[in-house]
Amino acid sequence: MSVPGAAEVNAAFRRRVEAGARTVPVVFDLATRAGLDSDASGARGLVGRCGVPVDSIDDMRVLFGGLRLGRIFPTLAADASAAPLLLLYQLVAEEHGTPARRLTGAVRNDVFRGLLDRGPGALPLRPRLRLAMDVVAYGLAELPRWQCLSVCGHRLAGPGADPALEIARTVAGGVEYLRAAVAAGLDAHAVVPRLSICLTAGATARESRAKLRAARGAWARTTRERLASGLPSPRLYVRHPRLAPPPAPLRPRPSASAIETGALALLARTDRHGGTLTLLGLDGGAARPPRRPAPHAHPAADALRARQSERLAKLRAWRIQSTVDEALRRLYDAAESDDNVLYPMKDALAARATVGEVCATLHTAWAPGLR
Repeated sequence: MSVPGAAEVNAAFRRRVEAGARTVPVVFDLATRAGLDSDASGARGLVGRCGVPVDSIDDMRVLFGGLRLGRIFPTLAADASAAPLLLLYQLVAEEHGTPARRLTGAVRNDVFRGLLDRGPGALPLRPRLRLAMDVVAYGLAELPRWQCLSVCGHRLAGPGADPALEIARTVAGGVEYLRAAVAAGLDAHAVVPRLSICLTAGATARESRAKLRAARGAWARTTRERLASGLPSPRLYVRHPRLAPPPAPLRPRPSASAIETGALALLARTDRHGGTLTLLGLDGGAARPPRRPAPHAHPAADALRARQSERLAKLRAWRIQSTVDEALRRLYDAAESDDNVLYPMKDALAARATVGEVCATLHTAWAPGLR
């Protein structure tokens, strides 16, 4: 059994694009999504797991080599590493001669999903929200055609959640994002079009349509009452579970209006008992779900980790370390201030700092002792 690296995944991308596809789904491995370099001790068992490892601009160059980046729509499943991975993609595109304003795509940048999934050394809630808002602000200024924020409602729902609870939790997450955006000085009307919301598909197409109608209604009423009138709807779509659920007993399916009413009732109830973060199962500060044990790697994954570690050793030997150190210092200073961290982060990544190094710098500034 082989575990594909960036070169093998690039070959698959090329075949997909040559066959006429424009959307290119990019799933990074668990180590990359957690902000860990492949040679980090905490990455053992995570390299190559559930996706492709990308440790630096060198890997991103290989991953997207030979593709016309101005003509494709990548979707980056990035999680906690949304900021550096988005910037690495932009840097590679600019090397290809494609300006940022022509790039289209989406990055999965869901704070609440990351907290519930809990990878190694995850940041607490408030720093995650700060970083997510920096990503959104950067996207508004530099990447006008990118989706930069997401709510994975299908993951927030939890096992066995009914449609009303799923929609209530999803809308709660979206509202919390918009509140954070307004607090950061962003225009909620500009942020909503950059937000995508994913719900679990219903058992039938009709049920999926009912859920989407209910979600739009709950979103419109909740944002009107708590934020501002006239806010647009975010991009809404449904996702089918990988494993089909067992057949449900025959019973009447709730209508869109009934689902919306149930979701609004849940939202109103939680407002009286702690607010939206209570509904999401998180507190207002450093939510700390239990750490999941690292999975055991199989020999092919160990071989991929060894190859990535060799690449990292060469990168660190060939780069100008003083330039990297200075760029990481500027990143730390931005994190300590109110400046947007993505601008110095881009400089650091261009100087060949690794994903793990920039994430460790943010941890040092925002959550020392957690990593």
